[in-house]
Amino acid sequence: MPPGVAETEAIARARERLELSDRTPARAFLVSRRDPPQGAYYLVVLGDPSAALGIAAVDAASGEVTQWATLPDAATHPLLDREAAIQRTGASSARRAELVWRSSPASRSPLYPLWEIDTGDKVVYIDHAGRVWPSLEPDARGG
Repeated sequence: MPPGVAETEAIARARERLELSDRTPARAFLVSRRDPPQGAYYLVVLGDPSAALGIAAVDAASGEVTQWATLPDAATHPLLDREAAIQRTGASSARRAELVWRSSPASRSPLYPLWEIDTGDKVVYIDHAGRVWPSLEPDARGG
């Protein structure tokens, strides 16, 4: 199901919530929720890639900014790119790689989504630090 809010609108709402200029660089990533209420949200990182000023989660259906934070001292927000996440699995390629989130030992905050990687042999999750998780169950351990 496609999002109801465009990426550009999600970025505009995140800038407004964090009281940043329309000229502040921003990137948005669509994240699928794996917990109720399911659906999707945009993770919006505001500022230069190496010097993020803030981050926000914007509901992809309603456009509501559900969580946000300013980042101290213009830090990098740790979000692995798709290729780096696939490499962490040890596979040479992936059938599917998508950003997902569910509260779990791998991530407690929607501001830190995980890569869900289907290698064809298995599905694993990669957190922002590059740890590989076999599942998002409460007893899962990253490696």
